[in-house]
Amino acid sequence: MSSGALARDYRHKIAEAVAGLGYGDASALFDALAMDARKRGFTYQRAGGLVEAIRLMLIPAVFTAEQLNHLSVVAHAIHRGMEAVSRAWSEDDRLRRMLPFEEEEGAWIRSVRRDPKSPDPLWYRLDAHLSMDEPDWRSRISIFEINACAVGGIHYGPMAERLFLDEIVPFLNLKKRLALLPRVTRGPDARDLLGLLVARHARALGRTTLNFVFSEDTTAEEGITEGPYIVEYLRSIGVNALLADPRELYEKRGEVWYRDTPVDIVYRNFEAREIIEMEREGGDTKGIRLAFEKNQVISSLTGDFDHKAMWEVLAGGEFDAYLNPTDAAIFKRHLPWTRIVGERKTLGPDGREEDLARLLRRERESLVLKPDRLCGGYGVTIGRNLSPSEWERAIDEAIRGDWVVQAYSPPEITKFPVLEDGALSFEDHNIVYGLSSTPDGTAVLGRVSREGVVNVAQQGGLMPVLRLSEEGLKDGVKGPLSGTWA
Repeated sequence: MSSGALARDYRHKIAEAVAGLGYGDASALFDALAMDARKRGFTYQRAGGLVEAIRLMLIPAVFTAEQLNHLSVVAHAIHRGMEAVSRAWSEDDRLRRMLPFEEEEGAWIRSVRRDPKSPDPLWYRLDAHLSMDEPDWRSRISIFEINACAVGGIHYGPMAERLFLDEIVPFLNLKKRLALLPRVTRGPDARDLLGLLVARHARALGRTTLNFVFSEDTTAEEGITEGPYIVEYLRSIGVNALLADPRELYEKRGEVWYRDTPVDIVYRNFEAREIIEMEREGGDTKGIRLAFEKNQVISSLTGDFDHKAMWEVLAGGEFDAYLNPTDAAIFKRHLPWTRIVGERKTLGPDGREEDLARLLRRERESLVLKPDRLCGGYGVTIGRNLSPSEWERAIDEAIRGDWVVQAYSPPEITKFPVLEDGALSFEDHNIVYGLSSTPDGTAVLGRVSREGVVNVAQQGGLMPVLRLSEEGLKDGVKGPLSGTWA
């Protein structure tokens, strides 16, 4: 049996077990998951400060080590491409037009970037549509955007796996049901990968200690709640990890400090433009500015180049001179056609020159409009979900603003159990995978929604992503950080 068939069989048997539950048992399972989710920080904070449990889907995705290794190759190519483009940006007028920053923001980035050839660490998430159960899974990889600042899922992904193994497996007696199938284990843990990336970058900078700060705006009343849990985990594996607002960092004797601790590496859960806004409001950002100047921040300034327009730069052909030819071929194969919206001529998805505005109006059902620099799914407009008149209004708004248009790539659709109106039913859900890749492996986050825009911020849920253990295949991850820092 192929690995794809094994994965489908595994998921099918879990679905059968769930379908066999009565309403009372199903309700008890969902209640137990929600309670455990709150205890483990598997939560999201809504506007106004309301913290709620994230919905966990009962059926996991299953990847093979071979698939994770292949996805790592694609992800590393995108990282190299982003790095090459960000280095060329200050010298190329065309790139500055295609990847614009607000004047103050661009000046801030230039002012703190001291050595453009220094190590360029990124922690990022590639959002993708995949069909990993299918025989032709390689040809069906469509990576539609990157988030390289304030990346969600570092804690949520591993917790989705743990909740599945600790709550769902014993509740459904899955060990007995799945006894004849190959063993399924947890995938690479994003928290381990982040810890290893932090340690590697500290060594590259010649640091002899590993004092790490996870930095985020601690006054924010909406968003992910992962920070304290990431810090707790990293401390458990040997990192002196601390949580701090960027305004709490300060300079002392040419070093970055937090309270009484000299800081080696900062993980930033914000964009450069958010630092500028803090400065406007009177916040002291000298410490985080120094951390950028000393290249002690993950993600580096390249993270701020995660414009959705980056896909036109990487795959459009105009800037191939900056790219590794092998990487450029990967981009053309796996990045959907993307163009900056405007009154312009450009090559359409079929390679022929087109008037872009006319193409937008003609190809509504095959296109998606997106604000260039918003995240969280906000503003994403799927043409096939709109009437012609609604699409026309969306085009007008996009032409007036900073938007991109992208070829629609269909998501994987899977039936997941839903407990509503006093009954358990199986409903179609769209799946978006998030890939966080480092030299030590690739962690996968599964996001799920009945809506076309799939995001936890838009009331979506999360899905466990497990790895199928197969004879002769390597994991592609070197293991936890504990014991690697001497």
